[in-house]
Amino acid sequence: MELQFRAENAHAIAYGEKTILVAAKSMSLFVLDPVSEAILLYVQTHPRLTLDQLTQELAGRFSPADVAETVQEFLNLHVFITAQPIPHPISPLINIEHFPLGSLVLNVANKCNLHCTYCYEPEAAKYGPSPVQMDWDMAKASVDFLFQRAGKNREVNLIFFGGEALLNFQLMRKVVAYAEEQGQECGKKVDFSLTTNGTLLTDEIVDFFQEHHFGVTLSIDGPKDLHDKRRSFLTKHGERKGSYDLLLPRVQRLLQRYTARPIVARVTVTKGTVEIARIYEHLSGLGFFEVGFSPVTAKNGEEYGLEPADLRQVLAGFKELGQLYVERALHSQYTGFSNLSTLLTDIHAGTNKLFPCGAGLGLLDVDGNGDIYLCHRFPGTEEHKYGNVKEGLQYDRLNEFLNSAHVENKPVCQTCWIRGICGGGCYHEAYTQFGDGALPNLHYCDFLREWTEYGIGVYMELQEKNPGFVETYVLRGRGDAPKELT
Repeated sequence: MELQFRAENAHAIAYGEKTILVAAKSMSLFVLDPVSEAILLYVQTHPRLTLDQLTQELAGRFSPADVAETVQEFLNLHVFITAQPIPHPISPLINIEHFPLGSLVLNVANKCNLHCTYCYEPEAAKYGPSPVQMDWDMAKASVDFLFQRAGKNREVNLIFFGGEALLNFQLMRKVVAYAEEQGQECGKKVDFSLTTNGTLLTDEIVDFFQEHHFGVTLSIDGPKDLHDKRRSFLTKHGERKGSYDLLLPRVQRLLQRYTARPIVARVTVTKGTVEIARIYEHLSGLGFFEVGFSPVTAKNGEEYGLEPADLRQVLAGFKELGQLYVERALHSQYTGFSNLSTLLTDIHAGTNKLFPCGAGLGLLDVDGNGDIYLCHRFPGTEEHKYGNVKEGLQYDRLNEFLNSAHVENKPVCQTCWIRGICGGGCYHEAYTQFGDGALPNLHYCDFLREWTEYGIGVYMELQEKNPGFVETYVLRGRGDAPKELT
C-alpha cells in the first residue's frame, strides 16, 4: 500500500512526557502510543512510503499487525492518504435561502455619545448632520424578517447594537414588546442581548433588562488610566475627556441591581493597553462574570494598532491569566476569562469550522435604513450589503461571498492545523486589513496557533487533574452568557 503523509492534518504537541496528536481534519485529540509516535517521527523525513517499507523500518520494535492497525487509524484521520487529491474549488455548500436565521443584530442608533479613537465606524456616519436612527416602522419590519426566516429554530435572538443602542431606548422597549408577542404566536422563545458603553445606564433601563432577561455586554477597557486612553467624550471645544469617571458608578449600580444573567465585559486591546492580567483583575474585581479581550481592528499605520511585538505581549498576558485560570480550576473555581473558556469549549466539542463565525449564516445585521449586512461591523460597507428587510435578502450575492470565504477555498489555510478552530478569520478584520473579507487573517496566524496550542495543554491538564471541570463549570457556567459570546 502506497502512503502519503499529510503534515497539515497532524500536529504534535508535547504535554509532559506524553505527545498529543491534533488530527486537524476532525479537530480531535489523541495521546500517542509508542507505535504511533514512532510512525509520525519516521514520516517527517519520509512523507511518501509504502506500508511494507514502514513495517520493515519498525520491525525490530513493533509487530506488523500493530503497524498496520496504526496506519489504518491514521488513514481514517486523513493523516495518511493513499492517493494525491486533485485540488478543486469548493462548489456552493450552503444555500442560504434554506438556512434558518437564528440571530439578528439591530443597529437601532448609529450615533454614539463617545468618540473612541479606535471605532471602526466612519466619523461622518456617527457625528454628521443626520446620523441614522432606526424608526418603529423599520424595527417592526426587521423583527418580522427574523421570524419569517427563523425556520424551525425554537429560539431566536435579537441583539441591540449601535453606535450606542441606548440612545434609542424607547424604540428598544417597543421592539421587545413586539418580538415577545410574535414569539408567543409562533411558539418561539426570544432571547435579547445588548452591547453598550454603559454611560447612559439608569435604574429604569437596568430594571427593564431584568424584566426581559437581557444578556448584557459592557464595553470597558480596564482601569481608569487604560480605559480613558481611547474611550472618551469630545467636548464642545474639541477636547477629549475620559469616560471612566462617569461610567464607573453606573457599572457599579448595574452589577449591584441586575441579577437575571451574568454580565460580561468586552475589552478592546490596543497599543499601550496590553496589560491583560491587570485589566482582568480590575474588571473581575468590579464584579463582571466574564471578561473577553478583543485585539483591535486597525489598518496598517494606525497609532492604536497592534504590531507583532504588541501581540507577543498580549499572548504573554493571556498565558499569565491562563495560569490563574488553571490554578483556580484545580480547586473547582471558575475564572471568567472568556477567551480561554471559548477555546476550551471548542476543544471539548471538537469544533471544526468551515466558516469563522455565523455571520451571513445564522446571524445577520440590519441598520437603521433596513439594509442587511453580514454582521454589526459592516453597516455602510456597500460590498457587504445583501438586500433590505422590506425588499428581501439577496441570496445569490450572499451565497457567492460565503462560498468564496469557505475555509477550503483558502489555499493557505489548508496547510494550517488550526483551520477548524479559526475558520479562516474574521471577515471584517480581513476587509480592514486587505480590502477583501474572504481572505484569511494572516497577520494573526502565529498568535492563534500558539494560543490554541496553549489551550490544548490547559485542556489536557484539566481533564487529567480535575475531570469533569470543563463540563460542569466551563460549558454550564457560560450557558447564560450573551449568545454572541458563546
